Amino acid sequence: MLILYHNRLSFSIDDDTSSFLDEFAQHLEKPIAYWWIPAYKRQHINVLRTRIRFVLKNNPQIFRNLLSRPDYSSFEAKRQTIKDIYQWLVTFSGEAGSAIDVIDWKNDLQAEFDQFFQETKQAKEKMAPQKPAFEHFYQILKGKDKAEKQDKFRRLVDILLREQWITSSEKPGFYQFRNSSTGGRLQLAAIYYTLGKQGHIDRQLPAPQVAGLFNSWLSHDISQKSFIKAFQTEQLDTFNCSSNRPRHKYVTECRLLLRDL
Repeated sequence: MLILYHNRLSFSIDDDTSSFLDEFAQHLEKPIAYWWIPAYKRQHINVLRTRIRFVLKNNPQIFRNLLSRPDYSSFEAKRQTIKDIYQWLVTFSGEAGSAIDVIDWKNDLQAEFDQFFQETKQAKEKMAPQKPAFEHFYQILKGKDKAEKQDKFRRLVDILLREQWITSSEKPGFYQFRNSSTGGRLQLAAIYYTLGKQGHIDRQLPAPQVAGLFNSWLSHDISQKSFIKAFQTEQLDTFNCSSNRPRHKYVTECRLLLRDL
């Protein structure tokens, strides 16, 4: 099929390839009967012709996708087409017609191209999002067990509620951060920095994970990009500054806030 298409694409004067698939399907209607080809080979060729014609008639988009690729004759293009055909056949529960045995067809593809399908399966499993190790903020707090970690987190929430840094929301276990000004991001970063300095943080995580753990219980108006940046190591290190620096006031405030945690 690819040879015929390539010849038509290369030598056609008007570049007319729009009807190629329909004409190729018609070409496959009549089985070959060349006497010089052994019977078992003729049978195999005709089975392949019948199967390809079945795809052309019932799911021509598979071959349109192949022929639309600039590298349609490459190994990767052919491999992808084989995968697409196999995935389409999986949708059939049994035989698709008297001339097509889908189960036998799938078995043949598995026997010949199983390595392709295994590579695809492994790639999907590798790309599939994994469940994060930590799903809630309390899990990174220091404590001998889950109950102690949760209790420390509850005390932290009580402190923030009492000092009116946060308010309760309609959603249980979820709170609203009250400071929507530009200093709000620094306040939350200073809380995390101070928790770490006071020995309350058991696990140090990358900035995106820290931001995600805050988001698991706290609602705020800070953009996600800016919020993540606040917990980057180089940003947290700026809180370790002299008393005449603006950020020092945030650390001082948090130290007083968390002194009884």
